[in-house]
Amino acid sequence: MKLLILSFFILTSLYSGVLPKEYYEIKDVKKKKEYFFNFLYPSIKKENLSIIEERNFILSLKMNQNLKTNEYNKLHVLANKYLVKDVYNYKKLLRRVDIIPASLALSQAAVESGWGKSRFVKLGNNLFGHWTYGEKGIIPLKRNKGAKHKIRIFSSFDESIKAYMFNLNTNRAYKSFRKKRSLLRLKNKKVDGLTLSQTLINYSQIREEYLTILKSMILFNKLKKYDDKFNKESNK
Repeated sequence: MKLLILSFFILTSLYSGVLPKEYYEIKDVKKKKEYFFNFLYPSIKKENLSIIEERNFILSLKMNQNLKTNEYNKLHVLANKYLVKDVYNYKKLLRRVDIIPASLALSQAAVESGWGKSRFVKLGNNLFGHWTYGEKGIIPLKRNKGAKHKIRIFSSFDESIKAYMFNLNTNRAYKSFRKKRSLLRLKNKKVDGLTLSQTLINYSQIREEYLTILKSMILFNKLKKYDDKFNKESNK
């Protein structure tokens, strides 16, 4: 019965983008962490499966430049989406259209959101500390004088996760991340969150210390099991 109730809260809350009240009332640290990871994993899986579908379409074209109209149009949409100017630059597209390991996404969500307790999560569903310079956003309480950035507001956790994955897949700051992931693919190895976490030196101002934090988060909480789970469920 308890499992059914937990599943109900997780499923209903996934669509509202708010961590259930009961999560914040859990006293046992281990149980609280497991709840946090299990709560976010379905959304991470959902977005990664969407990316895999896009990637499989590109792979199905077999680097062909004599495409049918519908194939070209779909490829053109993907190239625009992932900010690739040359529609036929399959190599660059495949570097960008690829999954973000669940272990990495979960570790960064925990770090950046303070385990879902941050003001940015509660006010803007922002799990990963995304900035914006638009009119709409949350002004950081400790923003440096003269700084104009705000914390981006999302309609749900799903949207926050989607933006996070797009950021890693397109932002020039994470070029080394994409290069390393591509090398893993070329060597026919699984996309490994622990390995890729050590490429994200540009994600935080604390740089090397941030890499150590992510590594510890993944290892201490045994987050590799979520990579294994996704690989089994998606067969990728």
